[in-house]
Amino acid sequence: MKNFLLLFVAFNIVVAGDIDKFKIREKIISGIISENEKKEKSEAVAFGLSLIVPGLGQAYLERFDVGRYFLASEISLWLVYFGLNEYGRWLNNDAINFAVIRAGIDPNGKPDDFFANIENYRSVYDYNLRKGRDRDYEKLYDPEKFYWWWDSEQSRQRYKDIRIKSRAFRYYAKFSFVFIIANHFASAIDALILAKRQNKSLNYKFGFIPSSPGLNFYLKFDF
Repeated sequence: MKNFLLLFVAFNIVVAGDIDKFKIREKIISGIISENEKKEKSEAVAFGLSLIVPGLGQAYLERFDVGRYFLASEISLWLVYFGLNEYGRWLNNDAINFAVIRAGIDPNGKPDDFFANIENYRSVYDYNLRKGRDRDYEKLYDPEKFYWWWDSEQSRQRYKDIRIKSRAFRYYAKFSFVFIIANHFASAIDALILAKRQNKSLNYKFGFIPSSPGLNFYLKFDF
């Protein structure tokens, strides 16, 4: 997982870097340097903006042609995150409704461990019997308040399968959130590199060298 995240960050930076190199060459060849590009931009500001919102630092550097890819990744990853979380929540609610019909539970005011326990025992009486054998008396349920009795073993297994699928989608959502964080850092690092390159590209010199029978002009850029 760690190697995959590093590859994700490196890929974003390399792609953005290739675009930046192309733009720099294009401007040098064409000789076009605008007044705004002659002003140095803060590397810290560019880094901080992209760390907060991917692509914002690139926009500050007037390089949203690069930043838009980070912003698009950010939007896509958040959509995946919320989509997976919402689907996992929907599955969990579906499992509870299924238990109401097939096990006769009352879901109101029940703790999370109750919904976890009913997937492992056929009834509240089986559960209490097991806890009594283990001498775990503090975890015994009042059968009137925490009643359940599955109409069949297949129904209990069906409820358990739905709950497992719900947990799986929420787990996948956590992975997408990790990629969101990685995208923030990738954008911030790329903005820092862009700022350094832009500021260095502004260090150019213009002059002339006496020669016979005239003068030779030169334009020097420091990268």
